[in-house]
Amino acid sequence: MVILTLAALGQPGWILATFQALVGVLAAFSIRSRRWGPALPPAMVAAGVWGYLLSGDLDSSLTFAACWQINFSAFFAGLLILRRYAIWMVVGSAVCTSVTILHFLPGWGDQLPASILVTQASIIIAIRLGLAALLRHSSKTDESVEIADEASLRDETLSYQSARLAEDSRVLHDTAINTFAAIASAGAGARDVSRVITQCARDLELLEELRGARRTTAIATLLDVFEQPGVTTIRLGAGDEAIQLAGAALPQRTIDGIIGCVREAVTNATKHSGADHVDVEVFTSTTELVVRVCDDGIGFHEDTPAGRGVDASIRRRATDHNFAADVCSTLDMGTVVTLSIALSPLSSDQTENSNDAGLEASASTVNRRSGNYWGLGVTIVSIVLTVAGGTDDGGALFPMITIMLVSLFLARTPVLRRGRALLPFLLVLGTVSVFYLSARATSFGLVGPAHWQALAATGPFVLLLSITRGKAWPIAGAFAWGAVVVLMAVFALPTSATAAEIIIVAGLVGLGFSGVWTMFQRLVTRLSNLEAVSRAETFQASLHTELATVSQASYQRWMDAGLDASATLLRGIRDGRLNPHSESTRAACDEEERYLRQLVQINPDLVHIGKVFMPTLRRARELGIEFRLRLGDVDAANEHVARDISNVVSENLMSAEHGEALAVSLFPVAEGLQLTLTGSALQTPEHLANKARLVSLGQLELLEISFQSMQPVHRKSKHFAGTARVPVLNFQEEPYD
Repeated sequence: MVILTLAALGQPGWILATFQALVGVLAAFSIRSRRWGPALPPAMVAAGVWGYLLSGDLDSSLTFAACWQINFSAFFAGLLILRRYAIWMVVGSAVCTSVTILHFLPGWGDQLPASILVTQASIIIAIRLGLAALLRHSSKTDESVEIADEASLRDETLSYQSARLAEDSRVLHDTAINTFAAIASAGAGARDVSRVITQCARDLELLEELRGARRTTAIATLLDVFEQPGVTTIRLGAGDEAIQLAGAALPQRTIDGIIGCVREAVTNATKHSGADHVDVEVFTSTTELVVRVCDDGIGFHEDTPAGRGVDASIRRRATDHNFAADVCSTLDMGTVVTLSIALSPLSSDQTENSNDAGLEASASTVNRRSGNYWGLGVTIVSIVLTVAGGTDDGGALFPMITIMLVSLFLARTPVLRRGRALLPFLLVLGTVSVFYLSARATSFGLVGPAHWQALAATGPFVLLLSITRGKAWPIAGAFAWGAVVVLMAVFALPTSATAAEIIIVAGLVGLGFSGVWTMFQRLVTRLSNLEAVSRAETFQASLHTELATVSQASYQRWMDAGLDASATLLRGIRDGRLNPHSESTRAACDEEERYLRQLVQINPDLVHIGKVFMPTLRRARELGIEFRLRLGDVDAANEHVARDISNVVSENLMSAEHGEALAVSLFPVAEGLQLTLTGSALQTPEHLANKARLVSLGQLELLEISFQSMQPVHRKSKHFAGTARVPVLNFQEEPYD
């Protein structure tokens, strides 16, 4: 504007040129701070009207440029002022501009004032509607992402909790349960008292770790493979940094599985090999993590039946956690357990590219929609201006509008969008065709240039910007557009220098706006990137907090299960106060083993149900109730439902006499979960009376209550829902290794 003002007016235009420069400074401030935004549109309108008055020529290049300065004031008002008064500001400015022209420049007629009113109103309304639609879309997207994040966090937490409980149950089986079974049966493993004492000491450490009495870290790391209680471990292989880098590429569940396998390998070594130390080696590469546990003990035959011994405790555990395990042992030469875990590490460049790809997917929708809104809006404005009587020499506006509509249709055609060349080529062709026809409508700047629809070509070009990912086609389109502008100006120059100037200004208006649009796209991508990174960091922080909470809940669950008796028994044998060969100690170990087996029979996928039934089993044991428990594979909907179920069972436990029997089953039915109790003098809570059915069966009663349930969890679990009973009753179990 400064250059055009000085070129058209010379010395008398210095004051206006200075004001135009100040408007440019104000625009720069408005970009940096929104508080300057409301002042920019009126200043642009004032500069444009001033240019009208000083020019006095309707067909001059300065008047043409002033028209677009006023038009762009409406764009800036819509983008910088996100309030409703922006509409009234633009409409009011348009009215003032039209009145000024009619009063001070009556020779210009009334077509330009009417066009200004229509154009300004159309621009601000289109922008407001488009922004509102984009904001609604953005809000819905944010809500969807938030819901997805919450669901993902919930699934991750439940999965981790279930996996942790399964691993804890394995640890309990591999240590205390096996030790108690060996002592109770007076097996070969219990003949050496010193060996039993050593094993009890180690089991006690693991039991205290399980109950959270010794360990304080909430979430395990790969470095924990070197921290094995009860035995000396010699560390070999990679350093801390390399191991931690490998651990960052693994899910927490896999890390827990690796630690569990190493613990079991060390347990086997200390229980059976006679080795006084164990080597733990860790090797890492870009694609694989290898953990090797070696001992120089007595070894064993490798023809162990499938599903038993080391195969059950290490190979199956590794399979459950998605990695491979190999056990190699030779008599009198020791045992080597090798764990092989595939890694998918991302370098910094790959990580950046991955983030870019993720954000491109999230930002492309906004860019595509905004491009569609702009293409539709500019087409509607062209139709309105044409109907309102805009200059249309040779009837060029109708084919121009047709091409704009066809471009919109093509950009929304899925088959064309999936291609790489045809759609961009058609949109480039549409851009130069629309610009040529818009110029033809004003006889290339010779007839009514103030009505030249110079932004019409931005319709197909912005569609091109919104659907292409690379830079090649936009650059090719801009070059083609610029070439057409230059050629048209060259051909118009012999006829009219002013027309040539107007053609150049019209091209700069369209290309300049397209450049601003490209900046808008980059801004959307950058903001999406920042939001994606922020959301990912928030999710990871929330997940870490949830997993830490789950770890504490896991400790509390085993505390509620009543493992104090097991710890006391192990401690007594360790300290020499209890003889593992005495009948009383063997009987106590037998009872403790049977009780612990009940606990590990509760499916770890039953996160809510398991939490409340652990203390229920302990309470039944303390009360001396003959308690039978059968559980299905469907968890309660939430903790509230689980507490309701537990309260029903607990109330009937408390009312039962010592030595009485109470059978409880919880299985899925059509409407949810059905709790069934069989016993004497059963009690029904008042708030559940409407859901309960009490039936008398002679000396026994049957109570049925339905509860809401979750969908069954389709995760593999090596734990099964069986019959759990307090040790007053005898039952047979398949022998464990």
